[in-house]
Amino acid sequence: MTPTPLLVLGSPLHGDRDRLAAEILSRWPFLKEGLRPAPAEEVAGEPLGFVLLLTGGTEHELLRAAGELERPLVVISHPGHNSLPAALEAAAALRERGSRVELLHLGDREAPERLEILLRAAALARALRGKRVGIIGRPSPWLVASIPDLPALEERLGLTFVEIPLERVEPLPVGELPAGDRVEPGEDELRMGAGVYASLRDIVAREDLSAFTIACFGLLPRRMTACWALARLACEGIPAGCEGDVAALLALMLAQALTGGPGFLANPADIDPKGERMVLAHCTVPLSLVEGYTFRSHFESGLGLSIAGRLAKGPYTLVRLGGRRLERGFFVEGSVLPEEVGREDLCRTQVVFKAPKGALRKLLREPLGNHHVLIPGHHRDVLEAFHGLFLAEG
Repeated sequence: MTPTPLLVLGSPLHGDRDRLAAEILSRWPFLKEGLRPAPAEEVAGEPLGFVLLLTGGTEHELLRAAGELERPLVVISHPGHNSLPAALEAAAALRERGSRVELLHLGDREAPERLEILLRAAALARALRGKRVGIIGRPSPWLVASIPDLPALEERLGLTFVEIPLERVEPLPVGELPAGDRVEPGEDELRMGAGVYASLRDIVAREDLSAFTIACFGLLPRRMTACWALARLACEGIPAGCEGDVAALLALMLAQALTGGPGFLANPADIDPKGERMVLAHCTVPLSLVEGYTFRSHFESGLGLSIAGRLAKGPYTLVRLGGRRLERGFFVEGSVLPEEVGREDLCRTQVVFKAPKGALRKLLREPLGNHHVLIPGHHRDVLEAFHGLFLAEG
């Protein structure tokens, strides 16, 4: 990983700033691995500003720099030269102003691990900046808690949202049809699924989209479903969400940035808090996440082409963002169990997720909305750090 630019501040009363900076960086070698001293204008180009306070007497300089950077900050202090007293005073003042700031003290034995987490959170924010995100059709009317403030997200994350009429989705002619075992779908449904995939792939290319969500239920009157298309595109590095849900789409984009692969967006269909188990289900799943699949019809409508997949077992992080500015978050590490649910009253892909004690009770008591995303691996610390610095209210 290329070292992240670091703004170094120090009082002239303490002598040569460059000499002291070199001394501090040598004393804590992990700093040099992830950070490098740089001018303020270079730090200003980063989504997360890292600032090292070499000495006391730097409070006003830090406040001035924070005003110029206008971004979340990580303020780093060390045990000498009154660095920590200055950091405590300045961080408190910044928080009073509503700034998002984290204080990292090098005297903390966990500082190396925390810095790594913060650098990964910064990399997540960097990966999102400049992305064009499509919203194809109007969000489904039942998403009453999942319609975030798009201008606020554009400002905080550097995204650009592009609204695209659903009518632009028309199946394109295709030669090769999807292959796999099937229950209800016939050749017409396979051709439709492949044609919708080709249409959405064309829209992604024409609009230069990095991700999109589609109001897929709006396709049903035309006997079309997008389930196969979303599964294919997710495996091609295009996070693709259902029902116009932007909050869930952002979680899918974080999954792609974190792992280089897709997440699984689903409905929590059943929860057993005492048993610490929940069933998640949806009619589409990225093919790279499953150990096998069967083609089925879309659950609610009985139309079209959907996927009943067997999600690979192992560790996953369950994610949900909520609130008008996605200022609330739910991040839980658990595991997908090797159990088949096999219910006909749920969406076609069905997964059993084992959660830590108390997590599912919290989900029921403090819900943030319907759709949750499973991300392969353990990522709670990085996601919480990202959320706290870029989305949570200051």
